[in-house]
Amino acid sequence: MRTATLADVDLIKSILLLSFKKDPHLTWLLEESKNEFKFNVLVDYVVHQTLRKGEIYLTDDNNAVALWDCERNEKMSFHYIWRNLAFLIQIGIRSVVRIVKSEAHVHNNFRKYSRYCHLYLIGVWPEAQGKGLASALMNPIIQRMKEKSIPVFLETANLRNVEIYKKKGFKVFETLTIGDHNLFLMCT
Repeated sequence: MRTATLADVDLIKSILLLSFKKDPHLTWLLEESKNEFKFNVLVDYVVHQTLRKGEIYLTDDNNAVALWDCERNEKMSFHYIWRNLAFLIQIGIRSVVRIVKSEAHVHNNFRKYSRYCHLYLIGVWPEAQGKGLASALMNPIIQRMKEKSIPVFLETANLRNVEIYKKKGFKVFETLTIGDHNLFLMCT
């Protein structure tokens, strides 16, 4: 596992775009947007935001990526304002409102803790799935947080992933029905 840098942005985005291509929650968040490249815009935004305020790890073979948010807030800057304004313009107000409301609900659940860690996104190239790469990216962080008694949070709209995360010690603490899908909020 290695820490990602700006030089890895294209690789990170490629993995995430393919991994979340049919994700029901992202599809719902963006269904109001008229931008034909809306998934690319969202993934680009999330990757750059995480590089500034979180941690991104890649497997050594570059087949999997995990984006983590661990308590850091991004400082107000020209870049911050520009990135958010550009996102609003590209995605549209209706989708941004959906995203903000969804994020607020999810974040309100763990922001009440003085310390936390949040697995924002994790993706694996389809041909590399089932080889333990996601675990290789998650296990060290989960173990480090467990040693410090810091809860780890994540959410998924994929029922198959719920069972995988349960094996890692996560529990579903809330299930949201959004549109035609469920979003499972989980923590250690």
